[in-house]
Amino acid sequence: MEKRVALYPGSFNPFTIGHLSILERGLRLFDKVVVVIGCNGAKDSSRTSADELRSKLAHLTGVEVMEWDGLTVDAATKVGAGWLLRGVRSVADYEYERNLADINRELTGIDTVLLTAEPRLAMVSSSMVRELRHFGHDVSDYIV
Repeated sequence: MEKRVALYPGSFNPFTIGHLSILERGLRLFDKVVVVIGCNGAKDSSRTSADELRSKLAHLTGVEVMEWDGLTVDAATKVGAGWLLRGVRSVADYEYERNLADINRELTGIDTVLLTAEPRLAMVSSSMVRELRHFGHDVSDYIV
C-alpha cells in the first residue's frame, strides 16, 4: 500500500503551539507529513530554521522538515505529497485557504485538507507572538 504523504507549508515565524497541534493531528491522518518552511519576504528575518525545527520535532515519528523557495505545489510534487495540510482559526482564514486550495487543485490536482484550530489555540498566531515578543512579553507558552 502506498504511503499517504501530506505537505504542511508555512512561514512558521515562529512555529507555534497551534502549528504543532495541526501537525500532530495531521499525523493521525497521514503516514508522513513534510513540514515546509517557505521563504516569504518580510517574514523571513527571524523565521525558524529547518535545523531548529527538526530538533524541536524530533520526538514525532513520520515528520520531515525542509525549506522551500517556490510554489507550494512544486514542493509537494518534489516530495511526492498527495495532499496539502493547513490549519484554519477563523472564517477569514478559511476564505484565504479555500482560494489557495482551489488554485492548487486546479494547477496540480492536489487536494488540501483543512483542520480547524482547537478552540483554546484559535487566538495563537505567529504575528501575535512576534508582536508580543517585540514589546518584551514572554512568549514561551505559545511557541514550540
